[in-house]
Amino acid sequence: MRRKLVLFALAVLAVFAVFDFWTFCLFTAKLTPDPSVRADAAIALTGGSGLRIAAGVELVSNGAVPQLLVSGVHEDVTMEDIVQLAGGPAETYSCCVTLGRMATTTVGNAEEAGHWTRENGYGSIVLVTSDYHMPRSLILMNKAMPDTDMIIYPVRSKIDPSQPFSSFKTFRSLLQEWLKWRVTKLSSGRDGVVSLR
Repeated sequence: MRRKLVLFALAVLAVFAVFDFWTFCLFTAKLTPDPSVRADAAIALTGGSGLRIAAGVELVSNGAVPQLLVSGVHEDVTMEDIVQLAGGPAETYSCCVTLGRMATTTVGNAEEAGHWTRENGYGSIVLVTSDYHMPRSLILMNKAMPDTDMIIYPVRSKIDPSQPFSSFKTFRSLLQEWLKWRVTKLSSGRDGVVSLR
């Protein structure tokens, strides 16, 4: 009898996990950037094959934000490497892009971003990262900067949450991010739901 109860509990847990994972994928797949977004500055998290950085640079170039922090840049990567990877006007990088080299994780990104934001006195930030990475990043950013107005700017990358089973790499990346988001949300007690205001 006890074994049946354990098996039943595991089956219920498995069903919940599958449903929760699928809901996470559907939710993040619907996230889209607001083309009219405006803020004091933007923060782009490294990753996404340079697409996140490219989106952040575009926000600076079109006047949506005056400054951009690229958080999580490896110490061996130069500004020229970033320009080559993400593209965009060279003058935008020289005047308005700061490379943050302290972070190696998303938690580190939040800490680095919080320090940069407070140091510069910014009251509103556009957070640029991949759509599937946004829910967990937002929780951590809000925790690091509770008094800052955080505006999301999700970027569609090669990992497409609308097609979670399109490849093993996509499924694995989404599964790992879902697990991290779930743990972060449960441990922080913060809502993982985001909106474009």
